[in-house]
Amino acid sequence: MRVIAQTNLQLYNQLRLQGREDSQLALAKRAYDLSALLYAGYYQGDGKPFVAHTVGVASILAWLDLPGEVVAFGALHNVYGNGDFGDGLQHATTPARRSRVRVAAGAVVEDMVYRFRDFRISSKTVDRVEGELDRMGEVERHMILADLADYLEKYVDLGVQYFGDSNWITTEIDQLGARLIAVSERLEQPLLAEMMREAFAAASKQPGPPQELRNTGGRHITLTLPLSARPRLGPITRVWLRRQRRRVGRRLSRMIAAAPKP
Repeated sequence: MRVIAQTNLQLYNQLRLQGREDSQLALAKRAYDLSALLYAGYYQGDGKPFVAHTVGVASILAWLDLPGEVVAFGALHNVYGNGDFGDGLQHATTPARRSRVRVAAGAVVEDMVYRFRDFRISSKTVDRVEGELDRMGEVERHMILADLADYLEKYVDLGVQYFGDSNWITTEIDQLGARLIAVSERLEQPLLAEMMREAFAAASKQPGPPQELRNTGGRHITLTLPLSARPRLGPITRVWLRRQRRRVGRRLSRMIAAAPKP
């Protein structure tokens, strides 16, 4: 099993060892920087920082010797679905969001991010994807590979065993695992097929961790704000709040005392 990067430095070193051009390294950094910003404070359902997942997807695509734009796309693949752009929207694509991704990673990468949702493989879409696979162009095939890498990344470190509720992943793999591997082979990616075969098998054979290590959070991603980002009350505000509570308490006492007795 190839070592899948989980940090930006591991990814950069992987790309350097592959002899990637400086322009590809710079693009990978810009994509990572934006991903780290959009997923700041976010964690997967297994407790792993979400940006580590996006780095892992980019790393898998790099191991497949795909172009630098595809690697960068891996780091940003679903930001329109679950990234935090600070606009309060979920699962949204807006001109402002597209502009931000385009400035950071270029038009080619942004176009793949924009279209990615239409090429995700699930039990509801696998028949369509398999039927259209031979007619897909190179860009569409790269998006399919990114989704396969997304599945794989959750398995390479046995992450699926640490979700409080991982059925939404494992059920899909139980049903589609063999078909996902077959899609990899049809896309002429035997390395990806072998990595998926090994990772899926290892997760099914490896005993699960003790319950204490399983995350009890959400199924997908959760946001954890650092203490410095949480609202803090100054001494004047705290004194004012105590006075207000006392006033409300006295008023309630008078109202209760004045109320007619049954």
